[in-house]
Amino acid sequence: MSAGRSDDAARRAADAVAPPAGAAGGATKTAAARGDTPPDGGWLSQRERGTLLGMRLAFGLAGLVGRRAMRPLVALVALRYALFDRAAKAASRDWLQRVHGREPSFVDVYRHVRTFTQVTLDRVFLLTGRLRGLAITRTGKEHLDRQLATGQGAVLLGAHLGSFEAMRAGGSLHGRPIRILGDFRNARMINALLERCNPGAAARVIHLGDDPVGVMASVKGRVEAGEFVAVLGDRVGPGTRAIEVDFLGAPARFPSGPFLLASLLRCPVYLVFGLYREPGSYEIVCEPFADVLAIPRGDREGALRAAVARYAAALERHARAVPDNWFNFFDFWSRP
Repeated sequence: MSAGRSDDAARRAADAVAPPAGAAGGATKTAAARGDTPPDGGWLSQRERGTLLGMRLAFGLAGLVGRRAMRPLVALVALRYALFDRAAKAASRDWLQRVHGREPSFVDVYRHVRTFTQVTLDRVFLLTGRLRGLAITRTGKEHLDRQLATGQGAVLLGAHLGSFEAMRAGGSLHGRPIRILGDFRNARMINALLERCNPGAAARVIHLGDDPVGVMASVKGRVEAGEFVAVLGDRVGPGTRAIEVDFLGAPARFPSGPFLLASLLRCPVYLVFGLYREPGSYEIVCEPFADVLAIPRGDREGALRAAVARYAAALERHARAVPDNWFNFFDFWSRP
């Protein structure tokens, strides 16, 4: 591919994944007409739960006393949010009602929030390599082994289902270079604290930032060098395009950007989820999604919709198996 065509591909990927500069400031009025998410709504507008001091104390204490001793505190923190955080409770009840087909009890909601709290704290231990008390198993790892042997990288497509940190830790144990690409503006505090736990992990995170075109060009180079790039495909960011498909029996909106990115990189795509099970087990599940994700210009909308629908069906299948691993605590089925 020529330099000009490569730059053009990177620009198209950047436009697909992140809004152009200045879009956030003036997109509110036209967002509904375009089918985009308003910049003042959805998951990105949610403030980080907890205070910076509280996070520092919890993470510091976890490093001192270990995972097992922290479980009572995890239970107490989860109880507080299950009792008093209205937004989290409402989102949890909506999700659990859809996935179970019945009205959830308070115990159901508490268990859901506690799972999220535990998985969040486990990031400390996964980042620092303190895996005592944690069991990591792998299903489908032969797919990544074969891909690694080719010398070409791949896109790892995940979701806010379970722990992507467990997936990254599982990959690093087997010499698989994994980078995580995303928009982390709604989690600055916790990410800063996690970087303090493992400064080297910060180098493996790719922020879209203010130069998405340069980022996409860098991503292409990393994949060609044999690295794996992980991206989450279940949240629509402000100013980005969305595709509406069926999810748990109702229309839900998914971002088109990760799928356009994968098609432009012209590399294999795998679905990867780090599923948590009590009291301390993570199963890293990997399955092939596409050898090359073809999105032809002549039928871009139809091809994108088909790819997103396949992703949503796979996500639903895994989410039904471990419903407490669903960590989208906002109205996932809302429309702008």
